[in-house]
Amino acid sequence: MSDWDGTAYRRVNSLQQWLADQVLRSLHLDGVESLLDVGCGDGRITAEIAARIPEAQVVGLDPSPRMISVAPAGGRLSFELGEVCSMRYRQRFDAVVSFNALHWVADQRRALERIVAALRPGGWAFLVFVCAGPRASIEDVAMRVAATPRWSEQFADFEPPFVHPEVAGWSSLATSCGLAIKGCVVQEVAWDFGSREAFSQWCAVGFGAWTDRLDAADAVDFVAEVVLAYEAVSEAPGLFRCQQLRAELERVPVV
Repeated sequence: MSDWDGTAYRRVNSLQQWLADQVLRSLHLDGVESLLDVGCGDGRITAEIAARIPEAQVVGLDPSPRMISVAPAGGRLSFELGEVCSMRYRQRFDAVVSFNALHWVADQRRALERIVAALRPGGWAFLVFVCAGPRASIEDVAMRVAATPRWSEQFADFEPPFVHPEVAGWSSLATSCGLAIKGCVVQEVAWDFGSREAFSQWCAVGFGAWTDRLDAADAVDFVAEVVLAYEAVSEAPGLFRCQQLRAELERVPVV
């Protein structure tokens, strides 16, 4: 996974913060003594959760060193560098949450297995990520642009750094990994950045997997092409749309 710039992310993460705020309002934390936030990014949302359960041990995990470097650790709130598929936690947490990070994990089965392993008996998970929908995603459009004649040589061996699962298939996968589905909601999210320029700035932070292959000038041009091409999907300049899955899960007791 690309090493996202935590400082730049904080300047453009109003969408992620807004999405998390919608979820946090309905997140019930009564009785939680330990919680893991997978793909915590810059740690702001993790810190908000920790403030709601000050007696609990809260851990944020993210694979990006530059994200972790700006995370606000302190007290019973800590942050660790690592990937969900490599987690070695064993029955350590009452709850695992993840907000718009898991669609960057190719091996969904491994991720879910490690989340189950990290949960204590009776523990629960609340996972939010981008799933498949009727429209092409911004990442789908980026892959299409990468395949055009101007860019195809730079991306000749490039594999998609994301996965947007079908809801039914992902739900079956979660069940097979030892999670009972208590709730599953899919909704379309729309966010108006106000301009192509603002949308491009947001994309530039999250497109590291693509732009790390390009020099600085080409990276700017690539993002601009993606943003322009995406307007055929969103139907308006600066408008972002995605399908978001919110899954409430519980670890199945081992018999």
